[in-house]
Amino acid sequence: MKAVRIHEYSGISGLQVVEETEILAPSSGEVRLVVKAAGINNSDLQMTYGKYKRPNDGELPHILGQEAAGVVDAVGEKVEGFCPGMRVVGHVRGAFAEKAIAPATELLAIPDDISFEVAASLPINYLTAIVALIYRAKVRIGEWVLVHPGSGGVGTAAVQLAKLLGAKVIATAGNVAKVEYLMKLGADYGIDYSSQNIVSEVSQITENLGVQVALDGAGKVTFADCLGVIANNGRIACYGTTTGLDAALPMGKLLGRNITVYGIALWYNSYYQASWQTLKELVIPAFVQGKLQSTIEQVVGLEGVSEALSRIEQRSLMGKIVVVP
Repeated sequence: MKAVRIHEYSGISGLQVVEETEILAPSSGEVRLVVKAAGINNSDLQMTYGKYKRPNDGELPHILGQEAAGVVDAVGEKVEGFCPGMRVVGHVRGAFAEKAIAPATELLAIPDDISFEVAASLPINYLTAIVALIYRAKVRIGEWVLVHPGSGGVGTAAVQLAKLLGAKVIATAGNVAKVEYLMKLGADYGIDYSSQNIVSEVSQITENLGVQVALDGAGKVTFADCLGVIANNGRIACYGTTTGLDAALPMGKLLGRNITVYGIALWYNSYYQASWQTLKELVIPAFVQGKLQSTIEQVVGLEGVSEALSRIEQRSLMGKIVVVP
């Protein structure tokens, strides 16, 4: 079996495309699928440096990739609802390969009218956005939502999901082209943080009221901006740390405005399993109905994974890259 494997935690240089790797049999409660498409995420990049690890990653070498869509080809004991030949998408172990293993509890059947590529681009981005917006921030119709930054995988999902839920969305990005892209996805306002001041722009847009919900996708720098624009009784959901881990938390502002701050660690979140049901009942039907747009910018083969991760590292990506083995 062909696969992309991490051999050492030295960054992208530690990856190898291996022609012959072992094909594992599914254990009890697991499903094996033939991978038709897999999504690439920033967390995959962090894994190459050893900065992010999944449950049950084990020792090196191991196959990279966390989400995939494909066709079931084997099921383990105590698995119900899945059988060979079914089209599925889910959280898998070793997505960048010709076959992968998934827990049956983190796998969904997908309809024929959604492609494997689109399905594979959904789980991590939309599950994170679902937990942040629906289960944590509990966004309501008509509320202002700031997605900061908005042009990555989770950001583009959050922009669209917030609009689907009836919110008014302000999204940020680092250049004009990315801001225009976010507007096409449905953002009501876009801010170029390379040339515009987030706090003053949001204040003007909201007539000095601020936003009720802010999604912080990058940590130290973006969290400070979110605190600067949050309204009284506002909610901030934090899911990323690419600008730094050590964000300041001014207690006077936090207490004076009755602000709630949530940290989102997807795999360990108490709403994680419920978010799968929301993905099934809300997000996938919305894609089928054309209410949500695919944000796939590029499709690559296994040999293109390194270059794709480099684009994520250079922050030149708008949306999502998908791997087709």
